[in-house]
Amino acid sequence: MCEWCYKHGAGQKWYLNSKNYLRETALEVGAHDYIFELWKQFDKVYLQRIYGISMKGPGYKFRIPLVGRVLRSYVNGWFRKERPVKGRNPRRAEGHPGQVVPLEDAKKILELASPILRVNCACRKMTRGINDPCCLAFGALAEMVPKLPRYIPDRGMEPLHVDEAQSFVEEMNTAGRINTVWFGPMPYIAALCNCQQPECAAVRLKTSYNLQFLYKGEYVSKVDLSKCDGCRACSSRCQFGALTFSHLMNGPFIDAWKCYGCGLCATACPQHAIQLVERVSLPALKEVW
Repeated sequence: MCEWCYKHGAGQKWYLNSKNYLRETALEVGAHDYIFELWKQFDKVYLQRIYGISMKGPGYKFRIPLVGRVLRSYVNGWFRKERPVKGRNPRRAEGHPGQVVPLEDAKKILELASPILRVNCACRKMTRGINDPCCLAFGALAEMVPKLPRYIPDRGMEPLHVDEAQSFVEEMNTAGRINTVWFGPMPYIAALCNCQQPECAAVRLKTSYNLQFLYKGEYVSKVDLSKCDGCRACSSRCQFGALTFSHLMNGPFIDAWKCYGCGLCATACPQHAIQLVERVSLPALKEVW
């Protein structure tokens, strides 16, 4: 399990601990005020100056040997920040990391969260300027959405029952969207997002700059070639460059080091030849998040 599971999981995965969804937890960490400021300023969060250095076009800055190391360490410290319990800076997304989750875990999350509100994706609004109601807000975030009108879908606020929300994430999975679950701020859990490359800001920060805003999932995909018939249904599903189709094997090859455990390849396989295994069961990968 990842570090958040040990700290906030009560013996299980952190996002399956019901305490992290309670209103009492939200009040304890000041989630309402934090979330309001974070979402109000969302398009500015990634443009903060660090030690006076602009974060516009940060690629080459992270590649400068010493400067890049300092910047990366400093920014990663924002996301991991757990103290003070109240008063963390939402403009730096302090205490607001997330993790990739597969479809089945996403459905379990929805059994714990309440209320559930379908809202416009903040990333797609920021990068594309489009209103795409593909994200699910929980509890404190759902309660603050009326004060954040740009995230209200064109057809109005959409409260969802658990069954409706689970059907919705199944649709998102079929469409190739990546499920990610989010602290807001930790240990309170505020949202389940369903975005994709290249719009998802968290995925871009992780894959382009190796910033720990987003953790890899608790699982890794594994292929059983004895079940694979070479149909290639999985070949276009991976957004992390982990899956390639091997003509020699007449089946997919999955680079476990690149796999984020989203499960999109597994859910596309009609032969059930791809399974998700626990990351911690693989000694070489149990610390690769």
